[in-house]
Amino acid sequence: MLLLIIGTIATILLIFDMVILEPNLYRIKRYQLNSDVKQPIRIVHFSDTHYHKHFSKRSMLKMIIRINRCKPDFIVFTGDLMDNYARAKELRYQLPPYLKAMHANYAKLAVYGNHDIGGGAKHVYADMMKESGFTVLCNERIVFEQLGIAFFGIDDVLAGYEDKAVTQAKLAPTQILLLHEPDFVERLDMSQISVTMSGHTHGGQIRLPYLTKLFLPKGGRHYPHGIYPIDQTILSVTCGIGTTTLPFRFMCPSELLLYELKPINDK
Repeated sequence: MLLLIIGTIATILLIFDMVILEPNLYRIKRYQLNSDVKQPIRIVHFSDTHYHKHFSKRSMLKMIIRINRCKPDFIVFTGDLMDNYARAKELRYQLPPYLKAMHANYAKLAVYGNHDIGGGAKHVYADMMKESGFTVLCNERIVFEQLGIAFFGIDDVLAGYEDKAVTQAKLAPTQILLLHEPDFVERLDMSQISVTMSGHTHGGQIRLPYLTKLFLPKGGRHYPHGIYPIDQTILSVTCGIGTTTLPFRFMCPSELLLYELKPINDK
């Protein structure tokens, strides 16, 4: 009887962790990087929200509050805003007011993920982000000369039409690449890129020894989560915010990344 009670309690706690706690934790991971920027810069990176028609407004407000408390100079989003737009077209008008409430000193930037193209999302995603104050970089670049930083964005590799030549320009001392699928860095000229920020993998979403890697998505099997030095550049992959296929997270809580770029000459 005692074992049955313990087992029941353990099961309840596990379900609570997987369904409630980890998907809504929004832990903030900080990375401090020395860079050729002209002044300290704070960048908040979030990804893979995968909103559906039953998304929790309270949970989203919690995320927005955490982002704004970081007082970011830039907010970057690396794709997959909605899980399946075809099944939740009401999100077209529900999400922009919330995303608009995120505040950055200089700019809010985004790229396409594969879910931002499929299911008809391609026809509304750019307009949604524009209404939310985000600039979508689809095989494009944007330069902030006064800060010594440029951002590059590539169209989604799996569902879009990426331009491999985008990364070859040298426009600023520090250059940030926004890319949904991290594995694609292996097919790009990264010699001019300082840091790549990516998502797509959900960090595995449910982490189990030897099994998680079997279920990582195409485009995210080589770099599932964390910081990876690649030649002279750095690849940062977030485990993201939302869930897909199964509404669970285990040993892989949702997260926001805060990059604090410090000028190399600062003492």
